[in-house]
Amino acid sequence: MISVIIPAFNEEATVGACVAAVRGHPQVDEIIVVDDGSADRSAEVAERAGATVIRLAANVGKAMALDAGVRAARNETLLFLDADVSGHTHATISRIIQPVLEGKVEMFVGIHARRTLWLNRLLPVFPIIGGDRALTRRLWDAVPAAHKQGFQIEIAMNHTAKRFPLRMGFALIPGITHHSKERKYGVLVGLWRRLLMMRDIVRVTFRLYVLDAGTLTDS
Repeated sequence: MISVIIPAFNEEATVGACVAAVRGHPQVDEIIVVDDGSADRSAEVAERAGATVIRLAANVGKAMALDAGVRAARNETLLFLDADVSGHTHATISRIIQPVLEGKVEMFVGIHARRTLWLNRLLPVFPIIGGDRALTRRLWDAVPAAHKQGFQIEIAMNHTAKRFPLRMGFALIPGITHHSKERKYGVLVGLWRRLLMMRDIVRVTFRLYVLDAGTLTDS
């Protein structure tokens, strides 16, 4: 059985559907939404959809919100979902969680298949930063606390997974839609938040894969 953890910051428009998509899945034991200091009704919407809600008093960022959810979860297998993603079904959820439940990988990432084919073909070249991922609790616990910051966390989880014998896998998941930051917050604020996310990703990638490259035999 798995625990689903969904961090949410001002996601009242989409978080209910995200919870509904996993509710009733035969391998989902609990659904936890971590309201990361939202100013909207994200917490209320999530509760009405059937989730257990953890309310954080202030916005602490994605990584720390995930950590709060992990600490509250009761299972050893976890599924992280972005609250602003739509289109999941029980079939897409199974596609992400089964490789971990079956002991084939330590972590498995579901990547939103792009409508533009050439973008999908770039996946082996660029870092895997999808937020929809199943993993073991031991992998999460192995991620250094210094890297559980903001949007660095996805690169840090990838890096940590490579230290485990089973490592990680990923697959394109058709039909999943990620609501852009520009759409949610407006062009200027959305662009600013996107730039901050990319800054976090570049920083941690450089630190882990360049400065600390000697800690891994490959990248």
